Amino acid sequence: MTVQYLSIAPEYLSFYVAGRRNVDIPLHMDRKGVLSSDDCINIPALYWNDGDTNVTLGPASEVTGTRAPDFDGILNTPNNEPILFDAIEPEFAIAQVPSAKTRIRIWIDHPTEPENVVIAWG
Repeated sequence: MTVQYLSIAPEYLSFYVAGRRNVDIPLHMDRKGVLSSDDCINIPALYWNDGDTNVTLGPASEVTGTRAPDFDGILNTPNNEPILFDAIEPEFAIAQVPSAKTRIRIWIDHPTEPENVVIAWG
């Protein structure tokens, strides 16, 4: 399994992880922390004009945080692939996972404007 390293600048302050396209994005007006539904995870990011958000995506056997995750849940992945995208970009990254339901753990270094995001699957 390969760990992917990305630098992204989402225009609308967040990006998403979903197991398929055309999902409803979980939203909340306070924009604090990671929001989720069974089909999609909404992750905050830096304001695009403040710089890039560094994202690490990989299997839990190779990617971990140094503390308890900010999010730990199950995502429906009916096509066996979590997709990272935002409101403008249809795909930042994609991974192959072994099942139709995937455990996702996420670490962020700030509750509303993280500079670093780690996403571990499996």
